Amino acid sequence: IDGVDDVNQKDRLVEEGDWFGPGSRIIITSRDKQLLSQCVDVYEVKLLRYDEALELFSGKAFKSNRPKKGYEELSYRVIHYAGYLPLALKVIGCSLFGK
Repeated sequence: IDGVDDVNQKDRLVEEGDWFGPGSRIIITSRDKQLLSQCVDVYEVKLLRYDEALELFSGKAFKSNRPKKGYEELSYRVIHYAGYLPLALKVIGCSLFGK
């Protein structure tokens, strides 16, 4: 369950979740740690470091591990806009490739 931002949303999906099979695990993603307080296991995803984010974005946008000359500032702005999140960096990078 991705992007849960309301405790009622989580509760409805989980408590009324008799549509889950026996032994199923429910994976919930949320930026609100309070919503996850009743969960059995919580895994906190660490953000990428800037150099990791730059390499990931550059690989998708420029097919290189570094930005093309003249695109350093744009890359910096995209990384901050994407919040260092890998999926966002991949999507934005792929959409900018060749443009």
